[in-house]
Amino acid sequence: MPPLTFDQARHLDVDGGRIAYYETGTGSRPIVWVHGLPLDSRSWAAQKEFFDPHARNVFLDLRGYGASDKLPPNVGSVTALYTADLAALITHLRLDSPTVVGFASAGHVALRFAAQHPQLLGKLAVLNGSPKFRRSDDWPHGFDDAGIAHFTDAAREGGIEGITDAVLDPDLVFADVDTARATELGSWFSEMSYNAGVETLLGFFDNISLDDDRHLLPAITVPTLVMSSTIGQEVPSSVSLHLRQTIPQARLAELPGTDHFAFATRPDLVNTLLHSFINDRPTPDH
Repeated sequence: MPPLTFDQARHLDVDGGRIAYYETGTGSRPIVWVHGLPLDSRSWAAQKEFFDPHARNVFLDLRGYGASDKLPPNVGSVTALYTADLAALITHLRLDSPTVVGFASAGHVALRFAAQHPQLLGKLAVLNGSPKFRRSDDWPHGFDDAGIAHFTDAAREGGIEGITDAVLDPDLVFADVDTARATELGSWFSEMSYNAGVETLLGFFDNISLDDDRHLLPAITVPTLVMSSTIGQEVPSSVSLHLRQTIPQARLAELPGTDHFAFATRPDLVNTLLHSFINDRPTPDH
């Protein structure tokens, strides 16, 4: 099955711009896929191939990424914008109880979406998502100030190339694949990052990373699959355990020996877990 390309994108007018989305698959059960930083919908290639025979797949390019419009100037909350765009798309397509899958920064968006719009989804799956990306006295997980500055300084000094190199640093990601595959993924993901641009990526570090959505987690009432990469450095496994303990209908699946971009480095494992969860077969807690 061919991968997604921008010429396949459809567009929906939303408040302040347009979002791009793609529809594939032959099944009736809808799945909405929301990519994380610094990627776009093309990064879900392995999921598209696996799920197209089983589901109606809808891939969303978040504002600033892929074929969607750039972020509006002076946007107050990027997470609120992305959540509204996701709600607009699901409503526009009249999707019936879709499963929403979010990775990393989009996992954060998906958590807020599920808490605020329970009527618009049937299930939630989050891979390496977090309700809060910055550390604080009562949250010992995620980035400290120096960690955030590492990326923002890279953007200031090296533009999109600098921040892309920081985000896709092979010393931080791709530890679960060999050098050749890491180089291939790094080149592919860099292309998506360059297309997004530095202002879009800073929308995470300067805006989304300031969110604290922990109070919303008990309001997520749909069945939820929390997937956690055990060697990923961006979102520690302890965050996923917190999600499992706080979201009422959550189950936790730790992905042994996997790094941050597990959907691309270990698609066999991620796809099997998701397929089981979506089709109501038991997924053991770990």
